[in-house]
Amino acid sequence: MVSEQSLNPEWIKEVSAKNRKADPALVEKVIRALLLLEGLAESGLDFVFKGGTSLMLKLGSTKRLSIDIDIIIPKKDDSLEGKLESLVSDKGFTKVELHARKKASDIEKAHYKFFYTPSYNSGRKEDNILLDILFEEVQYKNIENIDIDSTFVIQEGEPIKVSVPSFEDLLGDKMTAFAPETTGIPYKKGGQSKGMEIIKQLYDIGNIFDHADDLETITTTFKKFALTELSYRGIEENTQLVLDDIFQTALTISTRGKDGSANFKILQEGISQVKAFIFSESYHIEKAIAHVAKAAYLAKLIEHGESSIERFGNPLEIKDWLIEQAFYTRLNKLKKSNPEAFFYWFKVYELEMNKRIDE
Repeated sequence: MVSEQSLNPEWIKEVSAKNRKADPALVEKVIRALLLLEGLAESGLDFVFKGGTSLMLKLGSTKRLSIDIDIIIPKKDDSLEGKLESLVSDKGFTKVELHARKKASDIEKAHYKFFYTPSYNSGRKEDNILLDILFEEVQYKNIENIDIDSTFVIQEGEPIKVSVPSFEDLLGDKMTAFAPETTGIPYKKGGQSKGMEIIKQLYDIGNIFDHADDLETITTTFKKFALTELSYRGIEENTQLVLDDIFQTALTISTRGKDGSANFKILQEGISQVKAFIFSESYHIEKAIAHVAKAAYLAKLIEHGESSIERFGNPLEIKDWLIEQAFYTRLNKLKKSNPEAFFYWFKVYELEMNKRIDE
């Protein structure tokens, strides 16, 4: 169980110092989010924990600060409101408010804000953690139980466990979120740019890719979520639209707006803005290009019905590779500047050329 000592200002300062001087207010938000998650797990509520914070737990690291709790509840429980109210005082919150509720077709969502008085003096008298609930049947293929634990918290006794999707399921889900023109986070919402939120999805894809091996599960989950989101948004239920969207977004970033139909300006702004949430490493466009190359490759593997994933290993193996005129030759520039990205783009090129030969 997460100790109350995790909210001690001195502990928060210590965690910040150990993590490239991460913003102490964000460090506290991560701790508060984990306390909220723990309370949900202890309440007896039947749910699956997903999203960026679940990935933080699965990777056993805090590469990207994630401060929201996203859960799926298969069946709406009449006792939900009471359970949420009861964990307010138990987990150090001051109140909970239903922020918004949205229903379209068979999909219902709820957004709750859990308010707290910051332990660390950041100049704010009140802050909150967002709980996003999706009411629908769990579509993930494989569910695992993992500890609610992190280097950001102090444990007392054994950690509480929570149900989360497998890496493959998370990757299939995340791919649908990185498609801004179809199923993903849009470029703008309510007049506000969402570039940073789009790039958060990309960062997660780039990291999960290295841990996911079962392409069949990735494909199955991707198609399930893509079809659900397309239906929800009133778009033609064709997963190829989503795969094309991912490809164009990846191509645009990889060529810095020279090729591809995506909005490079907003994406570039997102890469710059997301740095505040990625403190374990320096994140810049070259890292983003390596990540989108993986996304493009995965999109093409799904499109072509492939069964295995090839991995970048030795940079020497690409020394004689060349993308020819029939494809996007600007990508050859990555061969020297970003060998890993070039490897995956060349694999995309091979898949596309083989498709043309077969036709």
